[in-house]
Amino acid sequence: MEILRIEVPPTNCYLLRGREGVALIDPGPPGAATTVIAHAQEAGVRPEAVRLIFVTHGHLDHYGAAHQVQGWCGAPVSAYPGEAEFSRDRRNALPPAQTLRGSLLRWFYLLLSPLAGFEPLQPDVLLPDDQALSEYGIRARTVLLPGHSPGSLGLITDEGDAFVGDLFANYAVPSQPIYLSDRKAWERSYEHLRALHPRTVYVGHGEPFEGGKLDHIYPARYQLRWWVR
Repeated sequence: MEILRIEVPPTNCYLLRGREGVALIDPGPPGAATTVIAHAQEAGVRPEAVRLIFVTHGHLDHYGAAHQVQGWCGAPVSAYPGEAEFSRDRRNALPPAQTLRGSLLRWFYLLLSPLAGFEPLQPDVLLPDDQALSEYGIRARTVLLPGHSPGSLGLITDEGDAFVGDLFANYAVPSQPIYLSDRKAWERSYEHLRALHPRTVYVGHGEPFEGGKLDHIYPARYQLRWWVR
């Protein structure tokens, strides 16, 4: 399966092209649709070939451009059950942080967010855990990975490539996300993914990394490069 990474700062969008169709994973924040569509067209993707817009979780930087992209291709937007409701509460946009810097940013956001309007996630399709995605033209299955959000949903291809949303970040080294809604759930998701032995892990923020690096995931503070020695 062909994989194209499309950077729509601060988020990665991924295009998966199988023999029978194309899926777009996390089309990015509001305003990112133009970039996503342009890169898809440069890769030779026709709008009618896109059969699924897969949203890993209900944070605006991952789903904000979904319906603009849908206007181009007409594909359904999918998410895990409950993530639409999760996205409607502004307090969930930044869950509790694991670093001081993250906590300060979260409180700043909570103070100012009532002044900003945003559209909640509106999926057309609710996908359960361990759902085959062959009907959308790609050889992959969903994998439930809660922790960053309660309904974070990844997918793993038949070739062993895992797309995990914000289960990890990889700006300097593979690390925990700064924001976690449930640490115990995150730990279970981490072990679950390790047991699947993915070939490559594709993250929502930062660089993809080899599955073998799952043996050592750094604390969230290591996302700041000067912590790495």
